[in-house]
Amino acid sequence: MSRRVGRSLMGCVVGRGRGRAVSALGAAMYAVAVAVVVVALPGVAAAQDSASYVFAQGAKTVQGAVTSTDAAELKAGKTYRSSIEAGAKGTGLGSGSGAKGAAGTRYYRVALDGSSDTYVSAVAVPKAGTDVKVAFNDSISVTLQDRQGNRCDSEVAAFRSAEYPRPIAATAERVVREGGGRCQDAGTYDVVVARKTAPDSTRERWDLELSVSSEPALKSQPATTGPGAWSSAAPRPPAGIPSERRGGTGFNDARSLRQGVWKDRIRPGQTLFYRVPLDWGQQLFTEAELGSSAGDAQRKGFVPSALNVTLYNPARTPVTSKDASYGGEPSVAALDSLPPVAYENRYLSRADEAGVRFAGWYYLRVSLTPEMKGTFGNKESGLTLRLTVHGDAASAPTYVRDPGAFQVTDADRAAAESGFAQGGGSSLPSAGSRSGGQAEPGGSGRTNRMTVVGIAGIGTGSVLVLGLGVWTYVARRRAPAGW
Repeated sequence: MSRRVGRSLMGCVVGRGRGRAVSALGAAMYAVAVAVVVVALPGVAAAQDSASYVFAQGAKTVQGAVTSTDAAELKAGKTYRSSIEAGAKGTGLGSGSGAKGAAGTRYYRVALDGSSDTYVSAVAVPKAGTDVKVAFNDSISVTLQDRQGNRCDSEVAAFRSAEYPRPIAATAERVVREGGGRCQDAGTYDVVVARKTAPDSTRERWDLELSVSSEPALKSQPATTGPGAWSSAAPRPPAGIPSERRGGTGFNDARSLRQGVWKDRIRPGQTLFYRVPLDWGQQLFTEAELGSSAGDAQRKGFVPSALNVTLYNPARTPVTSKDASYGGEPSVAALDSLPPVAYENRYLSRADEAGVRFAGWYYLRVSLTPEMKGTFGNKESGLTLRLTVHGDAASAPTYVRDPGAFQVTDADRAAAESGFAQGGGSSLPSAGSRSGGQAEPGGSGRTNRMTVVGIAGIGTGSVLVLGLGVWTYVARRRAPAGW
């Protein structure tokens, strides 16, 4: 119910009242009903808006500094909100840590001990919409460096061939190892987040979600070389009737999945997030299929890189990615085979293989290009995920303390079974649904927003019916016979 309709209806009720008592009652009814309507209005607006990225609950907002001197501190196990503007138009400033003090470059700091491996992640969240333009090389980068400016590690995440706005994430790490050289000592380190923007790209500020996770040392000296041979042969994908689970908007409300076949709906320009618990010794095989009913089946055409699937590890580090083109028939994006999760994988030379270095929640980001709208219509398309978790869980390495996000707990397994958006093991704050609570199995923040609107509507109707009944009762008692 709109505010205008609510006022019109209640005004009619008040106008019909006879006597001071009835007028007072009508005024009270008016006030209560309008209050309920006003409460319901934000829910209505939220239901009509497209879902945007859900940030972590309780995330502290920090301002990135122009220089390292004024940098705010980020603490391990915490998640923060910030933002970053575009670099100077046409210059490409903000492409790395060398653009000191430039627009598009922001500084933070972290205090590291001398034994833990540390991961600093930045999720860039551009504004969504058809009027927002990003280019092939538009990117966000994260650099970790010591106080002398020596680089520990740096990573860049760019939009590449999928040139449309969606959340992208990059992670810089500090790995402690014997004979590791620089960045091994305890102390304060600089975190440099930089944005690169093409001249023709939209220059609106991007939101940032920053997180720092710390992986404790092992009790005994670990191996410093990667594991031996492993099987890259993909098992037969799971079959059967898919169960529906709606994807989330980001890392914090990602829908929990286990091995099996799952279905969802995705519209042009939309990005959905899911997560799968992967234990030590296990491999994940993933297929994402865009069905033949995608968009308007009567329209013909071809869309390159229509569907993108990206896998992130528990530290939010990009592991591997795959695109699939679409021409009206079912199209599948299958992620490359990765080794079983092992601590020693961090010493492998290939970045994707090194990414599966610890147990925990692994995240799938699935995006559909907005170009599908022009070719196949602005309609939701069927999405099927086939997930295989291969191998039994192996013994975990012996950490000196609880590894936090880098483990799979009984609560995590239960969340994957039920489909909750929140599980147990993560040391990072999580968001659940947009309404602030935990999403129900098989639902999402999108479903919950509609539920809130429905409840608000029921509440408004209940007040009106109850009020009209009381008004009629009082009016008849005070009215003359025959009224």
